[in-house]
Amino acid sequence: MSTNIHHRSISKLIKTGFPRVAPNETIGHIETYLYKDINNFDSVNYIYVLDAGGTFVGVLSIKELFRKDKSTIVEKVMVRDLIKIAPETSPAMAAYLALKHSIKELPVVDQSGKLLGVVLSDDINKIVYRESREVLMRHAGVGHVDMNIEDVFKLPFHTSVLHRVPWLIFGLVGGLGSAKIIDFFSFTLERNLILASFIPLIVYMSGAVAVQIESFVIRDLAINPRMKFRKYFFKQLAIISSMAVICSALLYVAGLVMNLEKSVATTLSVALFSAILSSVFTGLFIPYIFNKLKTDPANASGPVATIIQDTISVVIYFTVATLLIP
Repeated sequence: MSTNIHHRSISKLIKTGFPRVAPNETIGHIETYLYKDINNFDSVNYIYVLDAGGTFVGVLSIKELFRKDKSTIVEKVMVRDLIKIAPETSPAMAAYLALKHSIKELPVVDQSGKLLGVVLSDDINKIVYRESREVLMRHAGVGHVDMNIEDVFKLPFHTSVLHRVPWLIFGLVGGLGSAKIIDFFSFTLERNLILASFIPLIVYMSGAVAVQIESFVIRDLAINPRMKFRKYFFKQLAIISSMAVICSALLYVAGLVMNLEKSVATTLSVALFSAILSSVFTGLFIPYIFNKLKTDPANASGPVATIIQDTISVVIYFTVATLLIP
């Protein structure tokens, strides 16, 4: 049976065919119950323990069930430290919790703690697959991720092209813009041709850091849409600043080892530090703004963020060179 998992809450995935028992029942009684009603269950990975009011109070895995003596009262062996979610929980958050705690199913409870149902492992796997696919495709600049785009042989040729080319055209235009910016600084470049050799390095390093930040931000926003952005920003800024200091210091030393002029080595170091620091904009702020606009922050990744970061890095590089090299 196919399941549509493309919605914002987990409620549509709830299944109600699961074993439920009272806390005072014995293991032997539960075994008999399972054998008798086995065809009525969607899954028997876990036995869910409910009190008289239907409140979820414990759980027992099927593996543990058959390891216990038949006369044992379930209340004495059930797990009380429960992992549970609310009906409005996002699919991404549900999948994250299941993977984090290594559980096959997720119980869903209402505000009073009553068990509404469970989300099965098959649906959790589908969520993980879909979320991963969407992020990967958007990183690649491919649109319409709802379609069967992973099967190149089934998708019409023109459709494949139309899905991929729009953002590449955006990148082409952005690249031409970067070329124009470099031309604007041609006077600086003509006086110090060695600077041209380091354009790829500056652009790559800042872009790589931006991609790292994007990946964390997109994941963290999916897991916790209400996260405290101010605290998150300063934590990421501290991490990025440390990375920038380390990389720029190494580049400065490498420049001196390569017998570059001290002014050039300083320029490379300062430019790399500034370019890496600028990746906060494309890597953190753009996905966050997309999220605030109720748009998937993954849309901010891929070719869009790449060309923006590349352009910013080029501007920073030649601005620093113009200011520091006589």
